[in-house]
Amino acid sequence: MELGEKNGRREMLGVTGAALVAGLASATMLKTKPVEAATETKAPHWVMIMDLRLCTGCRACTVACKSEYDVPLGSFRTVIKQVISGSYPDTKRDFIPRRCNHCEGTEQVGNMTVPPCVKVCPEYPKDRRVFVTPEGKKIRYRGGATYRRPDGMILFDNDACTGCGKCIEACPYGARTYDMRRMSGKDKTKHSIVKCSGCEHRVAAGITPACVNTCAPGARIFGDLNDPNSEVAKLAKEFKLLENRDKSTLMPQAKTMPNIFYIDPDGVLANYSFPKEQKVAEYRDIVE
Repeated sequence: MELGEKNGRREMLGVTGAALVAGLASATMLKTKPVEAATETKAPHWVMIMDLRLCTGCRACTVACKSEYDVPLGSFRTVIKQVISGSYPDTKRDFIPRRCNHCEGTEQVGNMTVPPCVKVCPEYPKDRRVFVTPEGKKIRYRGGATYRRPDGMILFDNDACTGCGKCIEACPYGARTYDMRRMSGKDKTKHSIVKCSGCEHRVAAGITPACVNTCAPGARIFGDLNDPNSEVAKLAKEFKLLENRDKSTLMPQAKTMPNIFYIDPDGVLANYSFPKEQKVAEYRDIVE
């Protein structure tokens, strides 16, 4: 829950009323510890785990995301990339689900670390906001055109966006694009970016993100890493995902500290290359 959001997070609700109701009706509720049983007052730490052993490449997650947000052509919030390995005739095809990594970042701004996309935003930090934990503790933070919330979500306010594109260039994963449909519309002064918002509006209602809810094989797992009883916390411990970020996250050399982890026993991530990978070293030289 937050105070100070503009008109109930309108920048993220790009869906029709009917589609939203239908989506929520069939959604899976997040399993969180009861407030009365909680001993901590810190914010949740939302993460997603992609189990590459289970992903079939069906792309239902991409369709669900398109439906939830009416994602424009040429842009994406979540996609499935395929990796072909081996030599003919002994080849293998694997699938890698991708979206914004909601990185913790290592760049210090005030009392909070932020990822490169937030660090370079000229409209951050701006307005003062308050995040309220399930236990009622208030945590103050700053908003902007793009910003990091205390629960780890990297969100955006397109009404504050100037369209400079610095966040798009700073993201080494290519997880941000322009919303050309909005920029070419009647009100061309309204700039806009497209990226995964973590389905913040669904999570606020205690419902899993749309892509997680629609994943039939259960390859996407979402939850609070700060809750030791959550499935993500148990999987992170079982597969040592935090200790082995160099193998469980995308492009560890970018040093962005992603909050998207992969269960990858076959080393599929090592065979995947990013179109923007060559820009990482250039960007690190600039900021360091």
